[in-house]
Amino acid sequence: MKYSLTVLLCTIIAFSHAQDKLPKWHEGEMEIHHINTTRGESTFFILPDGTTLLIGAGDAKTSEQEQFITSKLPMPAAEKIASYIRLLLPAGTKSIDYLIGSNLNPGQIGGLDAETPHTSGRKPDYFLTGIPALCEYFQFGKLIDRDYPIYNYPFQNLNLEAKNYVNFIRYQTQSNHLLAERFDVGRNDQISLCKNPKKYNRYFQTFNLAANGIVWTGKELNCIPLFALKHNFKYCKNEKAQSIALRINYGKFSYYTGADLSGNIEWKPDSITTIDYFVGRTCGKVDVCKTNDGCSSESMSKEFIQSIQADNFIVMPWNNHHLDPVTMERLINPEKKSKKPIIFSTQYPEKYNPQKQRFMWGDYACPHTGNIVIKVANKGKTYRIYVVDDHLNILAKY
Repeated sequence: MKYSLTVLLCTIIAFSHAQDKLPKWHEGEMEIHHINTTRGESTFFILPDGTTLLIGAGDAKTSEQEQFITSKLPMPAAEKIASYIRLLLPAGTKSIDYLIGSNLNPGQIGGLDAETPHTSGRKPDYFLTGIPALCEYFQFGKLIDRDYPIYNYPFQNLNLEAKNYVNFIRYQTQSNHLLAERFDVGRNDQISLCKNPKKYNRYFQTFNLAANGIVWTGKELNCIPLFALKHNFKYCKNEKAQSIALRINYGKFSYYTGADLSGNIEWKPDSITTIDYFVGRTCGKVDVCKTNDGCSSESMSKEFIQSIQADNFIVMPWNNHHLDPVTMERLINPEKKSKKPIIFSTQYPEKYNPQKQRFMWGDYACPHTGNIVIKVANKGKTYRIYVVDDHLNILAKY
């Protein structure tokens, strides 16, 4: 079985042409671009009617370079994200409809170090990193995050990066006309088409699965506030477990993304499970899953993987805690007898490179790395996954 799949992968990759350009988006397609910043997560969507959405603009910082998978970026992550998105937007377009800040960690909103530039005279001023820096390149119609405008649920626990982000929000909403709102768990219309909704609404839908440790049950607006349970308070400072989780449907195609969603939640006095257990139950099967928290040791529980039954996994790792071998093995579920999923990763550290190291999951992994793009066509009936470089040259096609 492993040999046959490996041959199949090699055959598919042989059809790729390194100098072929990614076909341009056209109306009726949905594109999902997982941008390889090497410093966090950033995913850009072009929805079927041309509505645009960006989730995250991470730019983590550290003085210990070995914590990163790759060496230092020659530019801020926001600059790389902006450069890539400009290749996709129509000429002269400087606006994006939706921006989502999935949680308040540096890998999602931007980190700080001694070299981070600072604004002047904005009242309040803030450091230009990640999401705040990206707003220097584009205008956004609406920003949605896990707890606007108070950021005190389940209680206030803001680090320096989060306080910087809050200062950015205050300035942009008060002085620069940015609309902002809280992600409402259970809704299916908060992220909606805004260019030509009548034409595609019957095929396109989003589902707000979780945020702030609140998980939708899948019925009406009923939710489970996991952090509100008294015996959960010791876990309330886990920012990862408060990540926004979202399911997107376009026709028959389905996609899951949950940022860094991970961490243990005490459900009963005698048992511990992970928050993704509850999210997976509500989400159900999807075609493609953007893995939680870069497949760290605390993420992608067995129960979650069994619930979503993804045909393809996309990993966006950036530090050496990601691509945990045990977690990666869970993705392929060796006990599963049916079709095995294909794993895509924006990058690999040398020690986990599937071409040079022997891991069972490596037999199911695309060896090419870069920006990973999903193109969904025919009103959700078909989709392809591409790996492209920063100039949209195709490196692999599935």
